[in-house]
Amino acid sequence: MLTNRKILVVDDHSSVCESVGKILKKHGCHLEQALDGQVAIDLLEKEPFDLVFADLMMPRVSGMELLRYIRQHHPETEVVMITGYASIDSAVEATKLGAAGYVPKPFTPEELTAAAEKALAQHAKAPTAEKPAPAAEKAEAIASEQIDVDEPFDHAEVAVATSPEYADAVSRTDMPRGTPVADPTWCVKGEMSCKKFVKSGPCKEECPIRLGEKEMKAQQPVSVGAGAGLIDVDLPFDFAALGAATSPVYAATLTRSDLPVRTPGWEVYAEAKNVLVIDDEPVVCNSLRRILSRRGHRVDQALVPDEGLDKIEANRYDLVLLDLRMPGKSGLELLTTIKERWPETKVIIVTGYASIESAIEATRRGASHYIAKPFTPEEVTRAATAVFEEKAA
Repeated sequence: MLTNRKILVVDDHSSVCESVGKILKKHGCHLEQALDGQVAIDLLEKEPFDLVFADLMMPRVSGMELLRYIRQHHPETEVVMITGYASIDSAVEATKLGAAGYVPKPFTPEELTAAAEKALAQHAKAPTAEKPAPAAEKAEAIASEQIDVDEPFDHAEVAVATSPEYADAVSRTDMPRGTPVADPTWCVKGEMSCKKFVKSGPCKEECPIRLGEKEMKAQQPVSVGAGAGLIDVDLPFDFAALGAATSPVYAATLTRSDLPVRTPGWEVYAEAKNVLVIDDEPVVCNSLRRILSRRGHRVDQALVPDEGLDKIEANRYDLVLLDLRMPGKSGLELLTTIKERWPETKVIIVTGYASIESAIEATRRGASHYIAKPFTPEEVTRAATAVFEEKAA
């Protein structure tokens, strides 16, 4: 497996490079060393490597930056991170960026060798796209980048001058395919329909409407906790129920006197999402439900895996918060099932048995985030918000 493989070891400590070299040379590898990320980039530009072992913490170019560079410019090269500052967060981030492995220091020869073999085995299994013939490749590039055969111009330039929707609607004959989808009143700078844009064109500076909205939002902050829990002393009703019937923004402006504390109208929550909590501990389910309901989201819960699958089948949730250890089926098994059947559903792992190994495996199976128990409301809110923003993007 490792014989004749070209491997680059990148670490700002020469002793680590030498140790890794001694271990891997016994398996017949060809080794190169680099004491920082920039030197590694220079070597990668000169010759190809099958595998790179990269330290996480390095001067000039960090291990994460080197990983991003390799994934972008040398996707055929696998990367294994090695670090003396191992953490679940860094392991998850490295895995999301495409690292094939993650080895904490100090490591044994067996651990290092196993990581190298696993990374190269994954590379061998990865499907490779068939390279198109030069003529077909050229035709595809022209078709995707240029518009109008007799007087070609660039798709990206058209999108900037008009809108991406209009550029997509224009074929290489310079005529829209069917009815153009561009709105003649749509202002690209303001990202809205604007009568002023129709009369005088786009604003030279920042859109005055958007600028006014920013100023109003800054002047009218809304307290997130103002309407949490029950609202109205004499005839109480639930914050989440009111938010679903009206809007989370309006619900947030109400106190227990049932009167708004200030004029509603500026969005303080993300759009309400459908969330499912799957955990065999009712206390955890209730805690997560309270935390996310106060952010305006609609939250259901399931205490067993099969119940959770049935609810996803019936309701199609935007986000699932999933425990790792449950009776009947493990969280990783359930995660795999969810991502296979409903790939658009985001999953956050919430576990009392947190480890770097399980975090990496969960991320590889499609989890968007990984939270250790006990958690704080801020940790849950931050993770959920990041997932929703990622999905919107």
